[in-house]
Amino acid sequence: MSNKKRALSDEWFEQWTQTDAYLASDGHVNRIPLRLTSTNLVIYGKASVSEVVKDFEHEDHRPITVGGDVPVQLWFNNFIDTDCGPADRENPYIETWYSFPVTPKSAPQDLPYDGPFSYNVNAPEALVWCHRVLCGPASDGYSTGAIAAIAGGREVWGFPKHPALADLSFDYPDNETVTFEGSHQGNKVISLRARRPECVEGHVTIAVNERTGRDSCITPRQNPLKATFVAKQTRYGQAFAANMHFSPWDQTTDSMTIYGQEDYFGALLKSWDFKPALKMHCSDLKIVAFKPAGWDS
Repeated sequence: MSNKKRALSDEWFEQWTQTDAYLASDGHVNRIPLRLTSTNLVIYGKASVSEVVKDFEHEDHRPITVGGDVPVQLWFNNFIDTDCGPADRENPYIETWYSFPVTPKSAPQDLPYDGPFSYNVNAPEALVWCHRVLCGPASDGYSTGAIAAIAGGREVWGFPKHPALADLSFDYPDNETVTFEGSHQGNKVISLRARRPECVEGHVTIAVNERTGRDSCITPRQNPLKATFVAKQTRYGQAFAANMHFSPWDQTTDSMTIYGQEDYFGALLKSWDFKPALKMHCSDLKIVAFKPAGWDS
């Protein structure tokens, strides 16, 4: 074991002592609460509600809308260290997902649009819905973290993670820019280049340190008509802390291409006509995922 201090040794994580563990099908034990720390870029924008709800015909929930559109968050995650993999070493990997708030179909909500920040929805009664996830090896080629994240994420929390590793890259080509490239099973998924919000005049910085309700995050059901790779629908809680920097999406400095070559992630998002409006960057995100709310000890 290396004498190097792990990123998970941060004192913020000390409050979340281990309560449980799960041996996943890949052979790795998942510590619970599961800890992760990363640098991140998140793109907030709108998607066509008429297209998104096609994926909800078999669900009991539906997306919240903002000004009649679905407020989607597109996450690009460069995990530096996680509990996904051997306990005696750092377990980095790269990941992308998209999510949005939902409510029961019996209680739909349409919130007003007041500007780009409206797509970062604050609706206490809503649940956070994670819809699609791709995981890939770290930048140095280490793949165990991603493999463990797929197995544990699907089996414990029901995350809709495709079982095949993606080819993902998260880079800082200069002091002001973030880039992300993704392909999956030989098909292009997404390409992104954006100026870091903290380098934009007038940006907003928010320090967050929050814990959600124990059942305020939710994963999909298995869709009988599509391969969504969901083991089960689960509700769970999280805690997270970060210094988040926000600025509006700027077409003069920011660009993103969503490809339609693979059905699972990119083609679906492209069919929703996703339009970016706001971006967030942080270099110190810390997350813990608690055991599912339905776990009966």
